[in-house]
Amino acid sequence: MEATFVKLLMEHRSRLQSFVYALLRDPHLTEDVLQEMAVVLWEKFAEFRPGSDFPAWARDVAYREIMSARRAEWRSRRPLNETFARAIWAAYQRRRDVEPPPAERHEALRRCLDKLEEGLRRVLDWRYASGLSSERIGAQLRRSAQAVDAMIYRAKRSLEDCVKRHLAESSR
Repeated sequence: MEATFVKLLMEHRSRLQSFVYALLRDPHLTEDVLQEMAVVLWEKFAEFRPGSDFPAWARDVAYREIMSARRAEWRSRRPLNETFARAIWAAYQRRRDVEPPPAERHEALRRCLDKLEEGLRRVLDWRYASGLSSERIGAQLRRSAQAVDAMIYRAKRSLEDCVKRHLAESSR
């Protein structure tokens, strides 16, 4: 049960964090609310029905925690407008989670990296795996740092397009 909870929470944490931050607009308060939300979710996890919509369930808990934090922060100089908070909450309730799972995105990226031209893949490896600067890579390739930056930009755009295509094909 604990592993399932941790997996679900980590899988949806960034979306939950976005939701909470959209309502609070305070990174520190957002983190506090996320921690309180995680405690409540864990305490009530036995009530969660496997196979049901974990993000929606977690957002409900998060919303209650947000409103609790809002009441506690009422005297701050930036109180949250309750009408605005309800509108954002309702929008998140209507929104379907259409983002593919991380494992699916990683697999698409791996496939796209395999298809990427060897030279571009090598430049990305030098930059991100080895941490080399554009100047150092340029020196190895006998090109300017700007040319290396352009190569990296092209490679990233190519990967982005490829991943989007793979995910679109897999969702059909």
